[in-house]
Amino acid sequence: MPRVTAAKPITAPVRAAPSRPAPPRRGKKKTVSMQDRLTARALFFRRVRRSLKPGLWLFAGIAVIAIGSEIFRAIPPLAPVASPAGTLRHGFAAIAAHAGFRVTAIEINGAETTRPAAIQQALGVHIGAPILGLSLAVLQARLEQLGPVQSATVERALPGTLIITITERDATAIWQTTQADGKTEFVLIDSHGNTIADQDAAAAKRRDPSLLLLVGADAPANAATLLTQLRAAPAVMSRVVAASRIDSLRWNLILKDQAVVKLPADDSQDAINQLAALQSSMALLDRPVAVIDLRLPGRLVVRPYPVAAAAPPAPTANHT
Repeated sequence: MPRVTAAKPITAPVRAAPSRPAPPRRGKKKTVSMQDRLTARALFFRRVRRSLKPGLWLFAGIAVIAIGSEIFRAIPPLAPVASPAGTLRHGFAAIAAHAGFRVTAIEINGAETTRPAAIQQALGVHIGAPILGLSLAVLQARLEQLGPVQSATVERALPGTLIITITERDATAIWQTTQADGKTEFVLIDSHGNTIADQDAAAAKRRDPSLLLLVGADAPANAATLLTQLRAAPAVMSRVVAASRIDSLRWNLILKDQAVVKLPADDSQDAINQLAALQSSMALLDRPVAVIDLRLPGRLVVRPYPVAAAAPPAPTANHT
């Protein structure tokens, strides 16, 4: 009997489905947290910083120019323009002038008696000149050559102001001298006996009526000693208006009432102290005297004013 076997199932080959390309991955969207967002305050300061940038650049430029001017100030002031230092200085000053560093104002302090025209002429600086091209040492030296000026300082106030500070000589007396043509001249002298040129003695006398009038060729050289001695005796000093140098040896004092006090050649301080004592004890300087002679040590000679002769009686008319 034929054996029946189980038939194997016939299976058709299964074809794989064609593979499809995987879709491209999309990048993950970055999430912005609350911390990454700028606050209104942060945005405000960011805008402020951006707006300040031009100002900071301008400030930095000015600072560089200011520092550069001080560096060039250290260059010897008398360096000729043709030298490298002088050429560099003037070139830098010209560049700075185009940036606005020019003289726009000249401020003068302390000049009470010095004529403004004399100061301007000595400076030789005009409005619009490059302020960084000026030698402050040279300007100072020019000002100190003026007669009334004892010392001067010159400063730059950038961008365009030149500041002049002057200390004038103190006039202590007026010297009466005679010129070669015989003309009388009145010249101010300072406490060291130096003459003060370019000064109006009459105007100085109006400002300070206590200025003494001195006469004599060597009066300025001996004025300081006399004035020191007189200041030590205020009662005498207040009555003296002039002093005349006699034979280059001694002084004659002229008082307000035209009385003459003859001082000795030596020990004039003792004579002035003696005169002050006499004024205190007997008011000698207030008496009607013409001459007080103190030339001899320990001796006082006083000559009063001469008594005017009696006037003749007026004629009388005879009436008949």
